[in-house]
Amino acid sequence: MRHLRAVALCVAAAVSVVTLRAQAPQKEEVLRRAALYVAKFIGQFSNVVAEEVYVQDSIGTLPMIPSGRGGTLGAAPPPQSRHREVKSDFLLVKVGPAEWIPFRDVYEVDGQKIRDREGRLAKLFLQGSATSMEQARQISLESSRYNLGAMQRTVNTPILSLLYLQQDTQPGFRFTLGKHYVDAGENVWIFEYKETGRPTLVRGVRNIDVSSAGRFWIDAETGRVVKTELQLDTPGIHARLTTTFRRDERFQIDVPFEMIERYALDRGTVTATATYSRFRRFDVKSDETFHPPAETQVTVTDHKTGMTLVEVGSGRFTIGSPPTELGRREDETPHDVTINRPFFLGRNEVTQQEWRAVMNANPSRFADCGPRCPVENVTFADVQQFIAALNAQPDRQLVYRLPTESEWEYACRAGNVTPFSTGDVISTTQANFNGKEPYGKGTPGQFRQRTTRTGGFPANAWGLQDMHGNVWEWTSDWYATYPADDVTDPVGPESGQTRVVRGGSWQADAGSARCAARSSRDPNIRDQGLGFRVAGDRISAANP
Repeated sequence: MRHLRAVALCVAAAVSVVTLRAQAPQKEEVLRRAALYVAKFIGQFSNVVAEEVYVQDSIGTLPMIPSGRGGTLGAAPPPQSRHREVKSDFLLVKVGPAEWIPFRDVYEVDGQKIRDREGRLAKLFLQGSATSMEQARQISLESSRYNLGAMQRTVNTPILSLLYLQQDTQPGFRFTLGKHYVDAGENVWIFEYKETGRPTLVRGVRNIDVSSAGRFWIDAETGRVVKTELQLDTPGIHARLTTTFRRDERFQIDVPFEMIERYALDRGTVTATATYSRFRRFDVKSDETFHPPAETQVTVTDHKTGMTLVEVGSGRFTIGSPPTELGRREDETPHDVTINRPFFLGRNEVTQQEWRAVMNANPSRFADCGPRCPVENVTFADVQQFIAALNAQPDRQLVYRLPTESEWEYACRAGNVTPFSTGDVISTTQANFNGKEPYGKGTPGQFRQRTTRTGGFPANAWGLQDMHGNVWEWTSDWYATYPADDVTDPVGPESGQTRVVRGGSWQADAGSARCAARSSRDPNIRDQGLGFRVAGDRISAANP
């Protein structure tokens, strides 16, 4: 009996201890400690980068992103189920004296590398704070294009809920103390929250309020957050995101370990799991100049004409424009394009001198502009004759051709997601277009009323010049509406009425020079604002 009594006393003592530890903490004090912890977390995590592997699966006939203002859903439904794996570096970026935003730099999608990560990061960190915030938001939005289910969501970051616990944010929420949760730690309690303030921190389509709700698992003694849950409801979408954290002694904080998402849409569901590893510190150092990645500087010079072509590496990008882009047209439906192999593209538009070296003539209306000005007033057939003559050279290093429309936009963007490779606006000090018709918040500029010599304006990040303005450029594609789904090495339809031209011209407004802007011409037309640049592929046994 004594043995049994001893056991009973031990059990009673244990129950007594548990009862003492389970005493409800003071809600306000725990929230104060949580605010201090989040401030410490941001300070510690702000120079930590993690590798994120983000796996998404969709089930159901999900809607597609509309093709433009007032656009309708695509006629052909996407597949009943899809799978996508995205790899990124995830970090916090400081965009102001006291403001940070989560930043996801996507570098691989479904096994395909994304081009020019280094260039985009360098531009982000080397720009002044006045523009860094906007550029960071744009890159965050761009990474959301890889989401399944036509949702350009930017809430899918593992630390979003933590921001609700900041001292200056807490007044916009109602917090309720919930259960003691010993599975996560002996001092961990669940706090339920509901956003009451307006405007809400998360904004929906057309900038509507989207209230956040959910739960925090908080260590009452330290304010440490070990788990978060976020629920968002907006017409047509119910979302739930749950993130768990694990202690990392190197950084003295709990770092994200796993984020699980579920999005219930009207016509299907998207589930996703993101895992985080390889946490390491980084330092950003800048100099006063921006140097494009060395790999983009591989060049080939044509022996006959002296043309220089720059190698453009393989990669994946989003062609077209988002529905919010000013001046977009309905034929700019955004979708992902994979460029499977490197190709070469002319550093400049083909000049009058280069044309004369091959064709022994100069058809240009602006012949008085000089030999370094772009050749114009050439039909699609004229261009094919020029290319055939280049390919007749026995000592050529490349097989010459026109770029496809996708290759052209890929090269024009040079890793950028903004309307122009120069950013949100473009000026007449950066390109030759009708400066009387600027774009967006751009200021009016010069209208030169003619072509200018090639290479007279700064190159983009991949070393290509005059991709905006001067003359429209022929591409090899027949004009057609874009496909709704992702494509690999697209070449356009087999036949059509008009050929795609890109880039705008000296005559056109700034909006026509956007990276995504499409236009087309009858192949037989001659125009003083229409020229081209050549593309090429390395000669191989399979491509003599």
